Amino acid sequence: MGYPESDYLPAVLRGAAEAQDCVYILGLCEDPDRESWWLSFQECGEPDEQDRALGWDTYWIGAGVDSQRGCYGGVVECEIRASEQPTLPKMPPSDMSQLRLVLAEQAAATLRLPTEVYFTLRLPDSQLQMVKRGLVRVLNSGRPDSTPRLLRM
Repeated sequence: MGYPESDYLPAVLRGAAEAQDCVYILGLCEDPDRESWWLSFQECGEPDEQDRALGWDTYWIGAGVDSQRGCYGGVVECEIRASEQPTLPKMPPSDMSQLRLVLAEQAAATLRLPTEVYFTLRLPDSQLQMVKRGLVRVLNSGRPDSTPRLLRM
């Protein structure tokens, strides 16, 4: 797609989707109409002994074009804040919110993201509500010590 391999990071995510096959997956993307940068969250399935031994007994997070980089766990804080942009009386309410993630250093390095990263979410309300429900579901799956210390929607 022409993005630099290491440091491309979109400021605005304009699409969201969810899927349920063996496990629940939530994805946020830069542009839903073309191949683009994705931030994906996958719920923990039913871990076996090998998964536990390898640390795969928790949620998975991916980032990049097609979420090509990923790791298990690593979200320390996750919150969605309402837009702080003022809305004039004759304008429709803003449909932008802000996603803030704080990542453990190893997760940030693997994902090639800063340890604290912000994304503007420009989503219809139905998708924003889906994202909020999906993040709570995914980030609470797996072993308890990987659950974020702050999870505010």
